[in-house]
Amino acid sequence: MLKQRLYIFLFIVLGLCKESIAQDIHFSQFWASLHNTNPALVAYFDGTGRFSFNQRTQWNTVTKPYTTFMASYDAPIIKRPYRQDLFGLGVTAFRDVAGDSHFGTTQLNLSLSYIKALNRRNNNFVSFGLQLGGAQRNITYSELYFDEQFVNGRFDPSMQNSEQFSRSNFIFGDISVGSAWSFHKRYRQSYQVGISLSHLNQPKQSLFDDQNTRMDMKTMITFTSQQKASEDIDVYPMLMASFQGTYYEVLLGGQTRYIFSKNSSTYTTFNAGIFYRFGDAAFVMFGAEYMRYQFGISYDINTSKLHNASRYQGGWEISLNYLFNKNTPRKIKEVPCPIF
Repeated sequence: MLKQRLYIFLFIVLGLCKESIAQDIHFSQFWASLHNTNPALVAYFDGTGRFSFNQRTQWNTVTKPYTTFMASYDAPIIKRPYRQDLFGLGVTAFRDVAGDSHFGTTQLNLSLSYIKALNRRNNNFVSFGLQLGGAQRNITYSELYFDEQFVNGRFDPSMQNSEQFSRSNFIFGDISVGSAWSFHKRYRQSYQVGISLSHLNQPKQSLFDDQNTRMDMKTMITFTSQQKASEDIDVYPMLMASFQGTYYEVLLGGQTRYIFSKNSSTYTTFNAGIFYRFGDAAFVMFGAEYMRYQFGISYDINTSKLHNASRYQGGWEISLNYLFNKNTPRKIKEVPCPIF
């Protein structure tokens, strides 16, 4: 019954998809950038702390490359095993720069999460999250060219333009919430569904003091699963759907993990996967895990109408996670998810 419901969920979301256009910043490796995906997943891991770094570069063949950097740290701050719940805290900083004008966003977020076990087996969880942020957006007008600076078809940098600009930057607050359900049926078999709502306050986004220009709220739905295929191989089917105003993005795919070494002192895995962002791009990813380190690299192959200019080239993305005091893998686990 559980698998049937999950399949129905997948078909319903895919039926909503016609093309993929993203309005907000995004990472292809959404499972490795959880602070940007869902605040309810903050501090949901086995360990005392987690550091994450993500970097993405795209459209290098079309214009000046768009670049995004994000760093985050999260940890459980209150853990109550007798109640089977915990409170988590996370902090995130990111910088996004786009195009010739260096239009960029610098943002700092603080996330709070609450995770509660729904049974004594410690394998069924519900979590909730709240994220509060402050951001600055800025633009460099000196890098822009206007019609008045072209004389007889040639650009003359000495020519002045009559464009009037109100300001080159502005500051705004940002509020997001999220929830998730996680079920660990047995060791190396799990399901997780999450939903998050971002930009609840619809912050103003105008450089010209236009009170009606606001950021649309964004809804993001994610589904991830782990399935044991053999003693050394796991598969991870995944889905992400994001809706913001008139724009939406749907990503579907999966990856396979090969456990190279199960030894507690040299635990090592290798990952490979392929994904498709409907109407926009396909991407391949490779990753590895060594003890407390998790690394991923992916490359987008552009398939949208922009492919004539991009020559099917999208962009690179890397992710790095480090878990502090992560428990070493155990061959036998009576408790599928040792959070508590």
